[in-house]
Amino acid sequence: MNDENLPVKKYDIADPGYRCFAMARRGFLARRDDPRKFLERCIETIAAREPQVKAFVVHDIERARAAADASVKRYAEGRPLSPVDGLPVGIKDLFDTEEFPAELNSEYFRGRRPDCDAAHVFALRRGGAIIVGKTVTTELGMAAPGPTLNPWDLRRTPGGSSSGSAAAVAAGMLPAATGSQVRGSIVRPASLCGIVGNKPTFGALHSGGGFSGTDSVGQLGLLTGTLVDNWEITHHIANTVGGNPGCPGLYGGPALPAARKPARLLRQYTTGWNMTDEASKETFEGYLRQLADTGVEIIEPASAPELARYEALTVAANAVLFDLMAWEGRWPLLYYGERRPEAFGPNVRGPLARIGSMTLAEYRIALERRAELQAAHRALDGRIDGFITLAHIGPAQIGLPPLGTPWFNDASSVIGAPVYNLPLLESEGVPLGVQLMGFEHRDEDLASIARWMLAAGGAAALIGEG
Repeated sequence: MNDENLPVKKYDIADPGYRCFAMARRGFLARRDDPRKFLERCIETIAAREPQVKAFVVHDIERARAAADASVKRYAEGRPLSPVDGLPVGIKDLFDTEEFPAELNSEYFRGRRPDCDAAHVFALRRGGAIIVGKTVTTELGMAAPGPTLNPWDLRRTPGGSSSGSAAAVAAGMLPAATGSQVRGSIVRPASLCGIVGNKPTFGALHSGGGFSGTDSVGQLGLLTGTLVDNWEITHHIANTVGGNPGCPGLYGGPALPAARKPARLLRQYTTGWNMTDEASKETFEGYLRQLADTGVEIIEPASAPELARYEALTVAANAVLFDLMAWEGRWPLLYYGERRPEAFGPNVRGPLARIGSMTLAEYRIALERRAELQAAHRALDGRIDGFITLAHIGPAQIGLPPLGTPWFNDASSVIGAPVYNLPLLESEGVPLGVQLMGFEHRDEDLASIARWMLAAGGAAALIGEG
């Protein structure tokens, strides 16, 4: 790749230049701006950056303009449908929309056209959001990457599997896009692209109308340029279609909660620390010292037997998650593979072999090990305010097809706890995220801590308060 093809803009933690819909909406209400003008600014950026970044599978600009014009009319009449009325948003191509194909970056699904919206797309559209297009994902959300590149350095991976969503937001094409996570597919690309990513408590957002392959782990979430947009859009979805069946949905009010300084954060190492490069380790250690200087107690897992046991369980979470994925993906993946094996690349055929050899007894052991980790996690509620580690083993790797690694992310997915990527660090001139995990159904409290951390870390622009 030639140097002239690289983006000119340098990454700046204090002001990365992301779009904030909540701020734009205030302009709509005050008649200083309107949804069509905001969309046109997004379209201008799409025209400039999409040929390089390749974040979209497909988009429909004219349909988006018509939806924006309808939103302009509602604001002019003083009757916007919801806090997301006029929001330009991208939908990860693991989820269905009525107007676009849903091909899952897979030859098996080439030409598939659903006839209805996924649950969260229905919620967004019902609230007046503008569905601009579908964003690139990996093959079935689990294997070979698509063409998307990292907006901050086109030589580097944007991560997976929510690669297109993360890149579209980081490039300023959209203020928000949807993602999903089984392992680290929200947190990892958010870290590598330097944006706010949130995986809520498991089941807090209805994930119907999409492909997961791991029903007891897979989780819908948002990738945004600002924390306020992440919270408000997530809240809108949850309060329109609720959570997964049998789940109580997202707890918390419609507004981003006030900042709260945590008293105690438990440091996590997981399996990722030994794989992290030395420069990134030093950067993170320096950040922890800065937190300690503000009065936040950083607790080491070796400081108490129960904390050491919890750390050991998080290290083992990788194997637990592999087994959960293998058994729960047995249907429909085995069906797909037996019906059209030639439609899948080698990165899918490998997991299919593991899926085929897994036994129900092995799955039951994985469920027991997950319950043990969840119990150990819940036992710490009230003793600490959250859990902190890196979101990735370093900056985005140079060269494709690497997708980044999920080693820091597996534990939160196994537990089902809410987690944020906070783009507070950089390494090699590109973003490096901090992973903040909380307790199940305490999403609002975690958002308040995230707000404090962004402000204290010199990244107030990422809150979206301006």
